[in-house]
Parts: sequence; structure tokens; C-alpha cells
Amino acid sequence: MSFDLTSTGNEQPPAFLTAIACNDWLATVPLTNAVQAQSMFLRQLSLLHRYALPTTERFAILEALRGPVSDAQEDVAKKFAGRPLPLSPPEQSALESSLTVWYTLLLGYLRCFDAATRNDDALAPHITTVAQRTISVFADWQVDLCRGEQLPDAAYWKKLNEIFSVVESLGIAARAVNDPVRHGNTQTSALAAFSECQLLHTACPFELPARHLAWVARWARRWGTKLQLLKAPPEDIRTRAVPLSLDLGSDRPAGYAPRPAPGGRWLDTTDLRQSLSARIALLEQGRAPADMQLGDDVTQPAASQLLNRVLVRWCKGGAARAQERHAASGAVRFIAGFEAVHFHLSGGKSFSKTKRDDATLRREREELETFGQHSHRRESEQAETKEVLLENWEIMDDWRLLDESAFGLRITRPLREGARIGTGQLIAVQPPGADNFSLGAVRWALRESSQSLSAGLQLFASSPRAVGVRTIENGQRSLYREAFLLIAPPGSEGTGSVVVPAGIFHIGRIVELLVEATTIHCLKLTRVLDRGSEFERCAYEKLPA
Repeated sequence: MSFDLTSTGNEQPPAFLTAIACNDWLATVPLTNAVQAQSMFLRQLSLLHRYALPTTERFAILEALRGPVSDAQEDVAKKFAGRPLPLSPPEQSALESSLTVWYTLLLGYLRCFDAATRNDDALAPHITTVAQRTISVFADWQVDLCRGEQLPDAAYWKKLNEIFSVVESLGIAARAVNDPVRHGNTQTSALAAFSECQLLHTACPFELPARHLAWVARWARRWGTKLQLLKAPPEDIRTRAVPLSLDLGSDRPAGYAPRPAPGGRWLDTTDLRQSLSARIALLEQGRAPADMQLGDDVTQPAASQLLNRVLVRWCKGGAARAQERHAASGAVRFIAGFEAVHFHLSGGKSFSKTKRDDATLRREREELETFGQHSHRRESEQAETKEVLLENWEIMDDWRLLDESAFGLRITRPLREGARIGTGQLIAVQPPGADNFSLGAVRWALRESSQSLSAGLQLFASSPRAVGVRTIENGQRSLYREAFLLIAPPGSEGTGSVVVPAGIFHIGRIVELLVEATTIHCLKLTRVLDRGSEFERCAYEKLPA
């Protein structure tokens, strides 16, 4: 097959022409300055790709560069991973430079793979390693795309499928190789790297916060070795996991629906299902995530929730939609961010985080009953303590509705027009024809193109009311913070809930709600119904005043 590689020459040589010289050059790279190191790597990889070298020496140089390049890429990714969209210019620049580095590194390995498939005698003993390295760069590239809230395009999947098709035809897809950079002492294969790409895609990574995306990417890398490649679907599906289906002749990733085609293949995830189920069971028994090689940074209960999520998407045919979606259109008014939503839903009143005890509230009620308004002294105190943050809150974004369900919307807008939004953000929206705003959360946000941004929204099925909340611990009351009381509609089967800032929830925690500046409700939080990057929606029990 043709990889459309440019011709090489002897003009503008890189800083090194041998692996030994490359290691000497690496000693001069400021690895503690990831941005500078990345820039140096990109230049040398570009020069190396265009320079004529023996294929074995080129491969040895790439192997020497691969580890330091991966370390620098990981550090630079912190500048754009999990950031709201659209990315700021520095964040966008970091993303673009990282993607360019992966692409240029891929070109280097593709040149080696092309030579190996053309019966290059010198490189023939390394063809399995070359194949695995080539596909693993696709996986690293894909992770950074997802970190930047983008998805691989059709050209990415077409090239990946083409390369793996050649690897399969050579009979080396499942052959074990060592990869110290990505797998330590554990052996892997080209099939494992290819499976990693498919697992990451089917996990719907754009719906995950950056921390959970890092976990899933790590698990996909580790457990890609548990998938088997089949040329026909398994016969006894009653005892096996639902396989992932793909067409190596297409420009699409693996999915759940069978695709009859000459290049049709199936990835059997039965062994993976057994491993996931065992880990979930052990977590329920109280075992620590680190004991099961999930990662030292993985915590509960998020580990169990995320493992159950990928179990459904990797081994059970995917997650069915809770409500049916249908096409829709019209303008959607949109407010993003906890404080901005509170400002609008409270009627344009800035929230004051003052500590107000029972005596103060009793005095304010008396003033309200006597004078019809709070005292001038109180208003003066508030004026001194308020932080009026109105720069963007008086501007509502206008989005266009694409489709909707009972409790969800998919919307789109031009990329650079409006506030930045990110997964897990609290929002308020007013769909076409609605009289009031509904409270909800951003389930995912994606940069669809260089000019377009789209988002999926979850709506909470209750009427929101802007309130204040403070915690009570050992008789001590904290400062009031913004919160929302969600009141279930009359006659509905739903129950009310309260939306508080992230970090407040603990099982059994007692909180006080301040409603309309004077009324206090005492609640006990019982469980989390939804959790986002800046909020927790909690069920509660109402306590006596």
C-alpha cells in the first residue's frame, strides 16, 4: 500500500544522524521545560522525516526519541486537557503543537513500516515492533485529540484501518513485543494498540471530565491486550460478551452494529468483561482501586461508576438512550456557570457570601414586616461586601437547537461567539417555546470543526429556585454560598432536590437553605443524584426548623 510519504534528500540534516548522536543531543534538551523541549523535538522530527537515512538507523533514532517525546507531550497536555471551549489562544496553540508532534512522529514510523513491508532485509527482524509502534502513535494522538474535546476524523480512521489491515495480512497482529515506554515490563502487540484506539472511542471520551478521561485512556491501553480479533462473529453469543464490529476497508471506528463487508472484523471482549466484572465486585467488597492496578490516583466511588460505564460500552453493546431523541430547531437562550446562572435566576441580584446568624435573620424579618424593606444600614453593609461580577452575566448566548428528548438537548453555535463551556458545567437554558429557564448540566462539548461548537445538555426535571446554602458542622455555620432548590412539579412522580457547589455533599450532612433572604429550611443530604465539575445535585430529607 502507499502511505503518500514525501521523498527524502540530503539537504538540511537533523542535529543527529545516528542513535548514539541522538542520545548525546537529548542530553542538551531542557526536559524540565516541556514547551521548549516540544518545539525542539518537532523541528528535529520534521528534519529527520525529510532526510535520507538507512531504515535501521532511522528506526533506532525514533526509538531513542520516543520516550522523551512522550514525557514532554504529557506535560504540555496539561495546558489544554479538560479546558472549556473554545480554547484560549495559548491552550489552542499547545493542542495544535502536540497534535503536530504526534503526526510527525507517526510519519517517521510510517516510513519505517513502509520499508519493512517492502522486504527491507535490514528491518525485517523488527517488523512486528515497527507495526506496534506505528499504531501506538495513533493511540497517543487520539488521546490528545480527546483531551482537546475533538474526535478523530474519517481520514484518521481510514489510515488506521488500512495500516492494521496490512499488519493482519502479514500475520503479525497478535505477535508479542516489548514496549517499555507505554507498557513497562508487560508485553503488548499491534492488535492491542489497535484495540486501544477502538476502546477509547467506544467509551465516549468526550462525555468524561479530564480526570476520568485519563483513567479510561490508561485502562484502554492496559486492557487492549485482552481483545481477540475474529473474522466472523462468535457463534455462542449467550456466554460471550457482545463483540465490537468494524470494517477494515472503511473510514469508521468500531461500533456495536454488525457491518457485513469484505473487511468486516469483530473484536471479542469476553476476557475483558470477566476482568471488569471481577474488579467491580472487589470494589464493592471494599478493596482499594490501587490494589487492582487501576491506578494510584483512582478513587471511590468514581472507580466503580466508571468501570460500570465502560463495561456497558465495551462488552454489552453500548448504552441505550433513556429517552428517544427527535429533530428540532429554533433559538436557545443559554447561560453557563454556577454564579452566572444564580445571578439570572435570582432576578439579577448579586449574591453576598456574608455569614448571617439566626438573630440577624430574625431582625431582617422584623424590618421587612415593619418597613417593607431592609434597613438602610443593612443595605450599606451589603454594598460594602458585595462582589458585583456582571461583565458577562448580562449577556446570554444564542445557540441553535439540533435535536431534543424529554430531558436533553443537542445544540450548536459558532465556535468563537459566546462564553466558554465545558463538560460538567452547570447551565440554564430556555428552549424554543418555553416560558422559563430550566436548570441542567453540560454532558459533553465538542469542537466539531474550526468554526463550530456543539454540546449535549441534560435538563433537571424540576423548577429551579435560586437560594443560599451553608453547612453546619459541630454547631458551626459556614458562609452562605449560591445554591438552587429544585421543586418537583405538582402531580409528578419526581422528588425535589438541591443543587450545591461541588464538595459540599457528605452523606447525612446538615445544611441550611436561605430562601428569599429571610426563610430558612434545614435539610439533611442523603445521596448524590448528579455530579458535575462545579456542582452536586443531591436528594435530601427536610428537618424540623
